[in-house]
Amino acid sequence: MKKYFISFIVMLFLSAPVQAKDSCSTVLCMAGMLQGVGVVSECKEFVQDYFDIILFNSHGGISLNKTFKAHGKFLGKCTSAGNWPDIINSKYGRQLGF
Repeated sequence: MKKYFISFIVMLFLSAPVQAKDSCSTVLCMAGMLQGVGVVSECKEFVQDYFDIILFNSHGGISLNKTFKAHGKFLGKCTSAGNWPDIINSKYGRQLGF
């Protein structure tokens, strides 16, 4: 019985809908960080989406340059954000957390 329960939980988890990360919400929240507001509770998930993007080099180590570019690409998906993605990425793009 225990095996069936675990299988059910795994199937339920795997069948849950995947939510796309919202780059515009991330830009909004991180713009607030730049202006000294910090990370408010409603923004933690969106800011974490940004810092969850980590790319590695061919030797398995973290590549800060690739991560920087991937952070910028993610923020750049918010086309209505003006130059905020570039400003945010120049400050936080090579950081691995907040």
